[in-house]
Amino acid sequence: MSRWDSEYRSLPADTRVAVNELVNTIFRDKSGFAGKIDPHKQPQWVAQWVAIRDQVLANRQRFAQWLGQAASAIADIAQAIPIFNALDTTPAWIRIARGQIGQHEIAGKMHNPRIMQYIRTCTNIQETERQRQYMEREGEEGVEWCSAFVNWCMQQAGILGTNNALAASWANWGTKLTGPRQGAIVCFSWNGNNHIDHVAFCDEVNGEYKCLGGNQSGYGGQVSSVRFSTGAAKHYRWPANA
Repeated sequence: MSRWDSEYRSLPADTRVAVNELVNTIFRDKSGFAGKIDPHKQPQWVAQWVAIRDQVLANRQRFAQWLGQAASAIADIAQAIPIFNALDTTPAWIRIARGQIGQHEIAGKMHNPRIMQYIRTCTNIQETERQRQYMEREGEEGVEWCSAFVNWCMQQAGILGTNNALAASWANWGTKLTGPRQGAIVCFSWNGNNHIDHVAFCDEVNGEYKCLGGNQSGYGGQVSSVRFSTGAAKHYRWPANA
């Protein structure tokens, strides 16, 4: 349980209602999703809702006029949205990547359409008709798609990635960082040598760094946020013009 989970649970009932109403309003504005979240089928929305809640709790003084009274008495809760937007310094590509958490491989002949969008950003595996046929036939089970996921997220943020399916293609991309930072693209080597086995984003959650990436644990491969291994991290890269 994180610090903010504990603080949220310790709030008086009326304050917790006010927090929920405020977070719901900001969440709908940020995500465009207005329905009821199913935590089993929509973990990406759960993650985004919780991230907004934690940001609100971390800056309670900025939202005191909305949290100091019951939600039903709030005159115009939408006025809190620009305040929240001014607080959120999370890189755009990290917000995009978080929104993909839970996307996972589909076993068999069917493919996950969203993961296929990731894969199609990689031009180096589409240079010949044979490559294209293989990619479309085998899909996410036949292509290591961690680099494809990073490429897709950067593309959605308006930043040119490597367009390459190899994790190692990111080793010299952009500019070099000397250590972890939220938003960094990280190349990992699981055996401690110079071979790059995986690429993902470095995210910061509750004061801890997380490995936010595609083709990670679960379902044979999924978009997830897992423990960050500083020992396995070989390269930290940052978009040159961001």
